[in-house]
Amino acid sequence: MMLGDPPPVDTANPPTSDDATPPALARGDSGRLKQGDIVGSRFVIDERLREDAPGTIYRAVDEKSGKKIAILMMDQAIASDKAATEAMRVAVKTATDLAHKNVVSVFGMGKEGRRRYVAREYVDGQTLGALLEKKATAGKQFTLKGAYNLIAHVCNALQYARAQLPHGTLRPGAVLINRTGRVKVCDFGLAGMRPALEARRDALSRWDAPCFPADVQQADDMYALGVMLYALLVGRPPEGPSPALPEGAAQRLPAALAEVLRRCVAADPAERFAEPGEMKAELLQVVDSSRGGERSRGRLESEASVEAAASIEVLDATPMPGAPGRAAPQRKRVRPKEAGGFVIPELKGPSQADDDGTVQRWLVERGGVDYGPYTSKQVVEQLFKEEITGESTLYDIETDRRMALSEFEVFTEALVSWIHEKAEREKRAAEEATEAAARRRNRILAGTLLTLLVVVGGGAGGWVWYRSTLPKPVKAHLQSLLVEMNVALPTVNLPEELPETFAEVEERKHKAAAKISGRRAAAERRQVEEEARLAASSELVMGAGGAGAFDRGALDRAIESRSGRLMKCLQDEARRDPSLTGVEVNITVLPRGDLINVNMPGGTSAGSGCVRGSLKGLKVPPFDGTNVKVRLPFNFH
Repeated sequence: MMLGDPPPVDTANPPTSDDATPPALARGDSGRLKQGDIVGSRFVIDERLREDAPGTIYRAVDEKSGKKIAILMMDQAIASDKAATEAMRVAVKTATDLAHKNVVSVFGMGKEGRRRYVAREYVDGQTLGALLEKKATAGKQFTLKGAYNLIAHVCNALQYARAQLPHGTLRPGAVLINRTGRVKVCDFGLAGMRPALEARRDALSRWDAPCFPADVQQADDMYALGVMLYALLVGRPPEGPSPALPEGAAQRLPAALAEVLRRCVAADPAERFAEPGEMKAELLQVVDSSRGGERSRGRLESEASVEAAASIEVLDATPMPGAPGRAAPQRKRVRPKEAGGFVIPELKGPSQADDDGTVQRWLVERGGVDYGPYTSKQVVEQLFKEEITGESTLYDIETDRRMALSEFEVFTEALVSWIHEKAEREKRAAEEATEAAARRRNRILAGTLLTLLVVVGGGAGGWVWYRSTLPKPVKAHLQSLLVEMNVALPTVNLPEELPETFAEVEERKHKAAAKISGRRAAAERRQVEEEARLAASSELVMGAGGAGAFDRGALDRAIESRSGRLMKCLQDEARRDPSLTGVEVNITVLPRGDLINVNMPGGTSAGSGCVRGSLKGLKVPPFDGTNVKVRLPFNFH
């Protein structure tokens, strides 16, 4: 068995149970596994997640690492084919080397009795097939930009793995979307199952079956991409081979999109796109042209015009009436982000969403206090400004539901778009940083060479000039130049060294103290900058924390232990500025339990330094997940 220690995976949210289950294939295994069963002498079955075309998928816990993983117990009829099983064993071994943000990690393939199984990363979310089913039930479909964002993630995964391992069984059921909107492709290494799946198309879900057409020879990953693009835009699966957009969809979508779809699902493989990256680029051009020629990777023209206009006046976060410990609403001036901002997607119209984006039905929970109400458009704007995340708690006033933002289906497309835009901007920022570093290196090298030329040339020229000014030596008559001195040399009385005065001693002490203070201040600045960098990072530090969730109570108790020192700092700050009515202390908690980036926005440097010192060294129990940002408001009476 080729199983190593599985890396940490995202287990912050409970597993979803919304995945649509396709009709079960005729299975020859001895029965389903139940909770507590052990596979491979180390994987303890926790829950059956769903039935899929290749087999049954379970969530399990690896006793060796304590992490959650997914177990695909393969269909017995497929596993009994020794030739196909051996081919898959070799392919799965190759798949273990794939490491990409849009690819589900594969840990290995094992054998349990007569059954074969594949251990892979557990993704807490739903399949694209389940999401399409929900959309179809509600009579909705994706926008062109939303469909591009999903397809672009899949193209990224296929393009990355193309040189090592083509997918071979691509379908909506093999595309997973986690609760934060990240799109990941699974089932790499299972291409040996394709003949069996093509032979039993009737047993597949209605979304997966069109990816294995009976009337099209050599259907491949590009054909499956076309099928998924059709389903995303039309809201239903295609009914035959080489599908074309129906009349209604063709009228509302750009004409160039029909050519992209035709090249994906062409009956002749030679007419299809050569690689996923080419299809992604063509689809991006269609999206650009549909928005008037602007680049999707940059700001849209309409949004650019808004950003170039005067600053936007928005209402600051306002607690609900009666919320304790908060100041009255204040208005502030906020400028939209430019190079570091995000392209916020257009909200759906009334015919495509539960509301039209103008109904104030959402409350956002921050620090145990509900703020709002907001419209769905305002909630999405807060998400793209990174004021909230997919895990932030929302309260729906109309349905009386309180859940994480990622659990409300109306925000699913916005989450996927946010992940896509963020990845594109991070990639572009990295490329710009690399180019800037190269330009700096070239400038430094050119400047260094020029300096060397000037120094060496100037030195050589100066030496030649100096030598030219020296007199030519001649034979001297030294005896005639000597003059005998008959008088004694005068005596010079040097004054005694005077001791340091009191002012000189104090000046020397002051300079030494200032030098030490400057070094300490520089060290503190470096520490504050490093903590700010760590706090700004939203990437999950795998294995750095504990197994449980973040405990806000533990943080409150830790801060309570330093309340005396903290209150003194706040009182001193109030004395410095009597006009202050309140301050806010921001804290970032790392998964390992450390408190960093303690700051007091708008406060003096002395006050911020005092607050940092009062909370220095505090820790909370480690937890699983990403950095947690906590805001502590304080009012002055």
